[in-house]
Amino acid sequence: MNATVRARYDAVAMTLHWFIAALILLDFALAISFSRFDPGSPLYFSFAYDQHMSVGMLVLVLSVLRLGWRLLHRAPPLPAEMGAPLRLLARVSHAALYVFMLGAPLSGWVILSVRKKPPPLAGNLSWPNLQFLTDLDHPHRTVIHDAFLPGHIWFSYAGMTLVALHVLAALYHHYYSRDDVMRRMLPWMRLRQGPEGSP
Repeated sequence: MNATVRARYDAVAMTLHWFIAALILLDFALAISFSRFDPGSPLYFSFAYDQHMSVGMLVLVLSVLRLGWRLLHRAPPLPAEMGAPLRLLARVSHAALYVFMLGAPLSGWVILSVRKKPPPLAGNLSWPNLQFLTDLDHPHRTVIHDAFLPGHIWFSYAGMTLVALHVLAALYHHYYSRDDVMRRMLPWMRLRQGPEGSP
């Protein structure tokens, strides 16, 4: 593997990154539509609830694939000039983003399973419920529902805060530090350092 390839993420990682990012933003917008606005409001969409469930499950599947790909393919190295505290912060924030990407849809799946409402997939097809939860009696399902629903909401808002900080960090690297941290995830941009960044 040559230095140019190691300098940026590969095509699979980039595709999954941007596709998941777009779906997360869409899913959050759908959730805001049905949870914060009443029917009749121009920002309330009747399809938002079902689509929120479908998009959330797709985020879960793609996030599992992204994590698997990340474990099998080493990420490009961080800039040499980054100090140890910033490197640690970058690793912790990325780990937290994975917790959000997996935890939010998983908690939603648990909630739907105890509600006995499988997430719609397409047409009459649905994602399967978690059967061991669906089979519980009503009192136990109520306890699980009431425990997981606040956590799902917390995951969503905390996760979107992490996403915002992630974007701000990328902009900081691009415009202030002027390194390749953001460019290595943008296939149309040449790197500033190494062979692709050479004039």
